[in-house]
Amino acid sequence: MPVLCALIVLGLTPVSPAVVVDRPETLVVSNLADSQAERESEQVLTRYLQSSRRNLVRGVSMMAHFAGRLPKMKKSATLDARRRVSKEGTIVYEPTERQGDSTVQKELIVRFINGEMENSAKENTKVAITAENYKFKYKGTRDRDGRPAYVFEINPRKKREGLFKGELWIDADTSLPVREVGRFVKSPSVFLKKVDFTREYTIKEGVAMPQMMEINSQTRFWGMAELAIQYSEFTWEDAHVMAN
Repeated sequence: MPVLCALIVLGLTPVSPAVVVDRPETLVVSNLADSQAERESEQVLTRYLQSSRRNLVRGVSMMAHFAGRLPKMKKSATLDARRRVSKEGTIVYEPTERQGDSTVQKELIVRFINGEMENSAKENTKVAITAENYKFKYKGTRDRDGRPAYVFEINPRKKREGLFKGELWIDADTSLPVREVGRFVKSPSVFLKKVDFTREYTIKEGVAMPQMMEINSQTRFWGMAELAIQYSEFTWEDAHVMAN
């Protein structure tokens, strides 16, 4: 872009006099705006990476509504549960209501719940969104619920289970995550061919709370499996704390 600006200013391009006067200013302003946006995006990403460990919310509970589908088999089910995150970070689910097909409940919903509870007790540094695990490329800004968000393409440095290739959206004002979308680079199970997901957050009291999650998995036996989770009714069970 700077080279093109210089050529226009010097009159080395076949444009009309009116364009010669107007376009350089437009291009320079656009180039400066792009440069400023990139600098700001670097600052936002740096703050996000510095605080990502501290922004793990603990000491909170919420309702989780699960809706699972196996479209090829025409089966579906729902499950409601209270999701509690302790001060130590462990997650416990307390189901309150179940409806629909038992296979969908057991193989999609309950399997996800058990996996999250089990993984919450493990160290997550190998799958966290950090500079050690990912490479970041600025893609521009997007509107997210009336607030600007910086969008980054992220690619894992290693093909490790739990890492994904996709996008990370960071709120411009708080440097908190508001959206993650992508495909896991390694299947977590031999029964799954690929796993795509979208995870969105809402900012409450200065922290990023889960708002929704959608997972679409291509299975070897049932075809596509779809799982959607909506989170609501957030309650601080104790004075909420952040991870160190």
